[in-house]
Amino acid sequence: MIYNEIDAPHLGQEIGGAETGTYYDNKYLAPHGTLCKTLFDYEVFEMFVHPGEIIEVRIMCLDGKKGMILSGYFDNYEDFCREVQEIDTRQHAGIYFTLQVIDPRLIARSCNRLKTGDLTTSDKDVLYYRWLPIDLDPVRPSGISSSESELKTALELRENVTKWVMQEYQSEAPIKAVSGNGGHLLFSLPDWPVDDKNKTLIKNILEEVSERFSTDKVKIDTSVYNPSRIWKLYGTMTRKGDEITANPYREARPHRMAYIDDLGVRHD
Repeated sequence: MIYNEIDAPHLGQEIGGAETGTYYDNKYLAPHGTLCKTLFDYEVFEMFVHPGEIIEVRIMCLDGKKGMILSGYFDNYEDFCREVQEIDTRQHAGIYFTLQVIDPRLIARSCNRLKTGDLTTSDKDVLYYRWLPIDLDPVRPSGISSSESELKTALELRENVTKWVMQEYQSEAPIKAVSGNGGHLLFSLPDWPVDDKNKTLIKNILEEVSERFSTDKVKIDTSVYNPSRIWKLYGTMTRKGDEITANPYREARPHRMAYIDDLGVRHD
């Protein structure tokens, strides 16, 4: 479903009697019992794609084919929703988007559509850092989804990281999100130019946060400083490994949608 301004989920709206992690009135219900936001909500889309800007969407291993990559560049909200939501119904290893501000001329590669190909956004194509991204990932074997307890631990750590970064760097409240398996934080930046100085600054901040907060249960990814880093697209499914149900000897490992549970401070 493509949400509009009227029927979009409201953050913080508690829903009693509904099973979390499912849909309620055609809107996704986050595990903590509140309705979430995604990039298919126009107000969120415009936070990441300002007028005159574009994003790249990238899909990995479509239909289970290793090395099969789809990519497209978008500045049109309706085309973005249609193309991405349709492809999310198929098997894939993740749907991602470019987080920072990229060269708008790249839209000529694939204008508001997805196509196969390996010509994607590189660091030299990125103009500005708009976000300081923090990815908190539960420690577990590769290729499997996180359990509910592992995800809960990551989201609890996310709160501690939020408080420290806001105090240490006088930052405003960030976007808080769930990647599908772990926690995300996006702290707004005043469009720092992409250069060696700012790249090093982002890298150093992430390393400091990781040194202070990474544990044997949750690791903070220090590799996401590169300008062309792609980020999980909120509103799409994360399907690592098989979906495992619980039994007396193991926890469930469900497939989940990536979603935003707090929009932070908005600048309209």
